[in-house]
Amino acid sequence: MAIRSQVLCALLALIVTFGSPIVAMAGDLPDGSNFLEQTFPDGLIDANQQGFALEPLEGKIIGLYFSASWCRGCVAFSRILVPFRDKHSENFEVVLVGFDKTSEDMHAYMKNHEMNWAAIPYDSSARLALKEQFSVSEIPHLIIMTSKGQVLTKDGCQQVELMGDEALAHWQKLAGSSEEGSE
Repeated sequence: MAIRSQVLCALLALIVTFGSPIVAMAGDLPDGSNFLEQTFPDGLIDANQQGFALEPLEGKIIGLYFSASWCRGCVAFSRILVPFRDKHSENFEVVLVGFDKTSEDMHAYMKNHEMNWAAIPYDSSARLALKEQFSVSEIPHLIIMTSKGQVLTKDGCQQVELMGDEALAHWQKLAGSSEEGSE
């Protein structure tokens, strides 16, 4: 137990030192802190560059979608992800972490592929912080997590492609199992 406390203290020290907007994962936020607010300090926007409230993300499974319009694999996967998200939007939401060269390109990509979900503002430091946090080196990449910050899988693209609609049920089961285990 003492080793776990030391590891948590060391991890928190590193996070504070490097100023990442991600304060903690898997429900380790201090009392009163909101994971979504910490992760998206500059808020979220939609394809029209209008504000996107954080509240609709609460209680849902979230997919952090690292993608760009210039990436053929991303465009191909977006054709799968958009209908998947739209079909399951009551329980699943996507947040685009754009890798395009400009904000205009990112928003055009969202509009062209009917991505009716949120994106991290292009100029937000959270975009690069999330890329580093999850060591994203290739796109498309889909990190699946709870709205409280618990990472369920880093292989979201593969799971959506291989499992189809069953992927969401799998993630919900993972989220439920870990919540029961932490009580």
